[in-house]
Amino acid sequence: MTTRVVHWREAADPDDLREYDAFGPWIDPVRTEVEMPRRFRDWYPEVSQAQTLLKIPRDFDRAQVRPGDDLYQSIVALFEDRICLLRAETPGGGEVERRDVRFRDVVGVQSQVNLLQATWTLLLVDGSRIAVPHSSTSHDVIDKVTAQVRAQIAGAERPLPTVEPLYPTDHLFKNRVVQWQRTLGAAVPLLIDPRNVPCRGSGRGWLRLSTGAMILFTPGELVIVNRGEATRPVFMPNYAVGTVELPYDRLTSFSVRPPARWSSFYELVLRAGAQEYVQPCLSTPDAVVDQLRRIGIGELAD
Repeated sequence: MTTRVVHWREAADPDDLREYDAFGPWIDPVRTEVEMPRRFRDWYPEVSQAQTLLKIPRDFDRAQVRPGDDLYQSIVALFEDRICLLRAETPGGGEVERRDVRFRDVVGVQSQVNLLQATWTLLLVDGSRIAVPHSSTSHDVIDKVTAQVRAQIAGAERPLPTVEPLYPTDHLFKNRVVQWQRTLGAAVPLLIDPRNVPCRGSGRGWLRLSTGAMILFTPGELVIVNRGEATRPVFMPNYAVGTVELPYDRLTSFSVRPPARWSSFYELVLRAGAQEYVQPCLSTPDAVVDQLRRIGIGELAD
């Protein structure tokens, strides 16, 4: 008597097998109910009307998973007036957390990439932040989502700086200036901190190297480009890249803190309601301060 061994692919549910075959580190759109991960399928009738509907995969290696596994950690749905986020932190069990955020409550967008690890973050007026971890292989998808959010939260344009702009030589900063000029028509850098300058950060003031940062002004928003942390250990490389976009109409005030003890950095504090974003500056941010005053952003003593 011959016993036929059934391969696990043959035994799998066709829908689960289709999801398994398509699974990877990339962010995929959801166009049909079948493409909605089972963990979130009860919400499909509601979120199916979204302008953009995406599923964010878990950080799993394909060798670790099989058809039917809980492969997706969150769903991002963009509507005309809000963003709906569904998140299942624990694979295979636990409750699904839901968060609806109105665009009127979004005061900025932050993107951080470090090799294959990335995080997309919404900065909210109440001071909270919503972070969506993902693989950097899908940075193009996230860039499109950021553009959609920017279109919803953008306000009136403000006058561009009249002073002579800085010209970055750093390849990252140079490329970003060109990108913003193509996207928004104008981008004027007013602060460029070089990288690999000996400096002191926090703590006991051990000697470190700067990672570099750039602050530029576009017609509708202030943009910060950095490399994550402002400093790095002398013998440790740094591959992080961060971008923060803050519409002028959402900014309520700013201040500049002088370097603290054991630090080489000023701190530019940008506030939008209860939200506070702090950018360390190795150079004195005088030109940035003058432009913020010029466009009507109030200055606070810190």
